Amino acid sequence: MKRRRWFLGLAGLGCLALAVHSVPRLWNPLPVQASTVPGTGTLSGMVEAPKPFQAAQVYARNLDKNILYMVYTNGGRYQAVNLFPGNYDVTVQKRGFAADTKKLAVKAGENSTADFRMREADPELVQRNMYVGSETIQENLQLVPYDTLYPPGAGRDALLNHCIYCHGQNFFPSKQWSAAQWNAGIDLMLNPNAPAGRGARIPAGTVSQKDRETLVAYLAENFGPHSPKRALKIDVEFPLDEQVLSRAMYVEYYLPLDPKLDANHKQRQGQDPHFDKDGNVWYTDRSVPNRIGKLDPRTGTIKDYVAPNPKGGLHGLTVDSQGHVWFNETTGMHLGRLDPKTGEFMRYAVDPKGEIGKNLRAEGHTPILDSKQNVWFTVIVGNKLGKWDRKTGKLSLWEPPTPDSFPYGIVIDKMDTIWFIESRRCKVTQFDPRTEKFTEYLPLTRPCRLRRLGIDSQGTIWYGVFSHGKLGKLDPKTGKIVEYDLPMPFSEPYDTWPDREDNIWIGDGGQGGALIRFDPRQETFTYYPSPQRTDMPKLEITREGAVWYNPRSSENAAVGVLYPDVSKMTTLAAYY
Repeated sequence: MKRRRWFLGLAGLGCLALAVHSVPRLWNPLPVQASTVPGTGTLSGMVEAPKPFQAAQVYARNLDKNILYMVYTNGGRYQAVNLFPGNYDVTVQKRGFAADTKKLAVKAGENSTADFRMREADPELVQRNMYVGSETIQENLQLVPYDTLYPPGAGRDALLNHCIYCHGQNFFPSKQWSAAQWNAGIDLMLNPNAPAGRGARIPAGTVSQKDRETLVAYLAENFGPHSPKRALKIDVEFPLDEQVLSRAMYVEYYLPLDPKLDANHKQRQGQDPHFDKDGNVWYTDRSVPNRIGKLDPRTGTIKDYVAPNPKGGLHGLTVDSQGHVWFNETTGMHLGRLDPKTGEFMRYAVDPKGEIGKNLRAEGHTPILDSKQNVWFTVIVGNKLGKWDRKTGKLSLWEPPTPDSFPYGIVIDKMDTIWFIESRRCKVTQFDPRTEKFTEYLPLTRPCRLRRLGIDSQGTIWYGVFSHGKLGKLDPKTGKIVEYDLPMPFSEPYDTWPDREDNIWIGDGGQGGALIRFDPRQETFTYYPSPQRTDMPKLEITREGAVWYNPRSSENAAVGVLYPDVSKMTTLAAYY
């Protein structure tokens, strides 16, 4: 059984410049900022260490409400504001160090203090624990540099072009397969009739027989039955700005576990947050049974609605003007609607006439609303763009011009023009509902794997090149595309979403996970390492600039939010 650990902040890898270590005990603390939300308290203190460090992560867990707060040190000092009153466990984490946990109480309108003295720890042990999460540490797991894990040559080139851009860096080292098994795996990836979610991921005609032979030989040699257990060693550290990070705070509201479920299903899996008009945060939960969840951030209260198909594979959701929650199923292919007032579900068959194909298990993805409250959505397996008409209740489907394109993330501009990602075929696509015309745009980096996209106040389209660690910008007026390299190697930008100032926020699962702010005017990136090792597949941003997400792959399933500047907080609620 997995052991639940709440302090998993080892993804925050800090630089060693401008650092703090042994500080005299008689220090003058910075003025304690008062909470800006009534009925909450504050926490502050000092962190010392025998060696220099920068931007250590301080974790405060409210044991009564099961809520985690995380802030960063600046010059060894830290402060967390707007904490719910209650009993807390508090600790500090930094790569290469360890610290004890302290218990204290936070009271409304008061400041509590906790100081820490970190001790040195084995950095290799810390990094190994980062890779395996909170599972038992694999003592025989070798962490090796990229060129050792993937020896250069024709085999690596073929693997990069056909496989790694989708599977990621640590998929192949996790296997110890024979040549026959690797051949079978390639067969599955090439099979257009393979069960959805299991295969049919390599476009037909893109892998020559020579490439295939090269791939199999390379995989069997480097990741065969007798190969050692290895993973990618990460030596590069996040670029951190202590001044910026000291103003920020993460909050994660842990999802409750169902004691009736067996151990294999205890891990909840939240995904795709969305706000309603009352300031609540809705999300899908892809664990079994599937649920629609609602968080009230003002109280920390979570309410679950078990989906009518408990194994439907719920993905994205949205909330209409009537407060109804719309969602897609990836199994059974239904568009669903929940009425929170009654708890009743409605399901609409997306493909009742079998137009998508008998050999495909069509998979719905993300629903979104246009100005007339029509529901648009993508069908990833089945290659469709769909619409539910509000007036008629009619469902319509359109097929993009590129076959098997895997329509994924979707947005709508001010003119109700639809934009979506063709994930498999590495395209950004526009659909005009008035003319029913598709226009496809090719990113500069190809082949690639794309996930989601965003649109700023000027109508500029932003997307992440998930497979190559790039941020892309498309000007629809000119068709011009610019791509920016993310500063960190092995970055995996998933969602790209603008705030009200048109800064672009990126959910990046690489290096353990971080939210990244990109300033298009200065063309600069600012990193906010996440509390847990995770990816963040969908972002939503409030009118005050709070960035909401679900830590999908984390050990502790949650609904999370980053406040980039806590001094600007006026409410715990989430409003567009």
